[in-house]
Amino acid sequence: MYPELSFAPSRSPRKILIVDDDPDIRSLTRTFLEHEGYTVYACGNPDRAAQIFRRSTDIDLVITDFSMPHRSGLDLARELKALRPSLQILIISGVLVSSVQMDQMQVHGWRFLPKPFSLPQLLSEVHNILEPDADLNRSVTLMA
Repeated sequence: MYPELSFAPSRSPRKILIVDDDPDIRSLTRTFLEHEGYTVYACGNPDRAAQIFRRSTDIDLVITDFSMPHRSGLDLARELKALRPSLQILIISGVLVSSVQMDQMQVHGWRFLPKPFSLPQLLSEVHNILEPDADLNRSVTLMA
């Protein structure tokens, strides 16, 4: 699909939980990431996402929409990080995010990707979060 941006995981498939109330974004994102070799769980409800997370203790990354009915992605991220502090978080949003909210995300070490994004942009963010040393290793190999 995007061979120049193919960042398939180098070890057993990494697991990603996608939480977005937009079924089209959720489905497209899931299909794309599965095609790239990731194991993906997806749902449209933050409460359901918390249940999935509690049952699947090996989720590596949560990609959550910032603004959803009844509960924000930030609230969900805080809850899941309290359960597992090492969890990686990527917040996606099509609404304007305040500087205070951006600061909160940065303090926690969470990444942010504004909507609309391209699938290669999403894959690049996911790769940078889950495989941060891969680019370094590639650079070292090229320099040798």
